[in-house]
Amino acid sequence: MQVRHLSLHALAAAACLVAVAPGAVAQAYPNKPIQLIIASTPGGGTDAIGRVLADALSAHFKQTVVPVNRAGAGGTIASESLVRAPADGYTLMVQQNGHTTNPALVRKLPYDTFNDFTPIATLGRAPLVLVAATATGVANMKDLAALGKRKAEPLSFGVSEASTRLAAEMISTATGIPMTAVNYKGTGPAMTDLAGGHVAFSVTTIASTLGMRGSGKFQYVGVLAAQRTPFLPEVATMAEQGLPEVETGAWWGLFAPGKLPPALLQTLNTAVRKSMGDADYKKRVMALSIEPWTGSPEEFDRFIRKEVEVNLRLAKKAGIEPE
Repeated sequence: MQVRHLSLHALAAAACLVAVAPGAVAQAYPNKPIQLIIASTPGGGTDAIGRVLADALSAHFKQTVVPVNRAGAGGTIASESLVRAPADGYTLMVQQNGHTTNPALVRKLPYDTFNDFTPIATLGRAPLVLVAATATGVANMKDLAALGKRKAEPLSFGVSEASTRLAAEMISTATGIPMTAVNYKGTGPAMTDLAGGHVAFSVTTIASTLGMRGSGKFQYVGVLAAQRTPFLPEVATMAEQGLPEVETGAWWGLFAPGKLPPALLQTLNTAVRKSMGDADYKKRVMALSIEPWTGSPEEFDRFIRKEVEVNLRLAKKAGIEPE
């Protein structure tokens, strides 16, 4: 009888350990530095919001979060490096809306957009803007149309990711003005070449233009939104300039590799949402002309699936074939 009594106690103790194991794992995380892949070159909106997040998560977890820039191929290089990492919460990625545009523009992606990633939380959103090199003399869409008629060759548009490429194609389709997309690894290099006169136009985020604002080297032509943005209230929207169909924006989100354990997913989502509620975090993000925006992992997943569907439809309408 005594042996049976001890066995029951042992079983009960084992059951308790199993019951608390998920919580214990969540409490132990993180016990070493976290690598935060940023899907862009230094400079620009993605890099900026990624570094703000790295600081916030470091403070929240009291653990080092190391930003690592991995740019190129419209964000697919960063994404591919993420999906190769273990789903243990120690490799994360800040990605932008190229994640949901690439399926419409890239014929064979090296990953599954839905199954190889765990969406953790959205981080922010902002409208895209069309900017022109000062040398073009273009200040609005009427000027752009006039230039397009005068020029025998297509106008050059600097683009750094799938989302800005699709936006440039939308402008070309809506205006009937031929354009040539010039691809860059990040928005920083694209803006540098625009300022230097190597490309005539670029579609980018307001955040990516802040470093050169007031330089006199470029001009805001229009905001790709239905309503003017408070971050750039003096610039007319495409809708105001007769192109209501040219409407798209940028967003940023935090991802982990696919099949992240639910306890870690909840821990990370909670950390992001608490960080975004901090006044200093909000101030730093707003200073980038980015609107703080977040929610649950389930909401982020639904948003991604809807965005892919919309972008596939837009690419088809614009006659864009995946390359």
